[in-house]
Amino acid sequence: MTIQDYLYSAGAVIVSLGGSSALIIGLSSWLGKVWAYRILEKDKLKYQETLEKLKNEYQQELEHYKLQLEKSKTLFLRYSEHQFSLYNDLYRNLCDLKGSADELWSLADFENLKNFSKQLKITGDMVKKSMLLIEDKHYDALNTLLDYFSNYSIGKSILIEIRNRAAHEIYFSEYEIPNLVNQNGEYKEQYTQLITEIGQAFKTQIRPSM
Repeated sequence: MTIQDYLYSAGAVIVSLGGSSALIIGLSSWLGKVWAYRILEKDKLKYQETLEKLKNEYQQELEHYKLQLEKSKTLFLRYSEHQFSLYNDLYRNLCDLKGSADELWSLADFENLKNFSKQLKITGDMVKKSMLLIEDKHYDALNTLLDYFSNYSIGKSILIEIRNRAAHEIYFSEYEIPNLVNQNGEYKEQYTQLITEIGQAFKTQIRPSM
């Protein structure tokens, strides 16, 4: 039944009863309530549909973000695991390098120099190949450390050569050996201090966050 039908029926009743004002007022009130209820129900249905649509959209968006978060979490855990393993292997390599450097300090001969140079190359190659997993500040510190070791290697190589010349009674300056020893001693202090600092930095990097 449409609103026109309601109005027609109401008009017929009013005419038949002689147009009572009280009846007109009551009927108007009733018709207003009926009309308001129909509008309210119509708007309610419309808002429910809109709300349900927004709910579905937000739910889909939330699922998308949850999926992206899970992917990021998986990548981060994978990265952390690889980095943890790398930092452990790298620090062991640095300790081996320091050990061979200390042996060269104790006895500067061609055999120890050869062993040290070999270990220096192994460590240098490892640092270069692992750049993607090494934090930038650690990578810079490692390259600085490798520079100290390279200078140390050069200094020891020259020292061995000078001593070899002296053994064959070839002329050399009496100041050359003490100067080289002092210089190599400075390099030794530098690499020893920097390895300790790098070790502390590595420990902080791979330690789980609390």
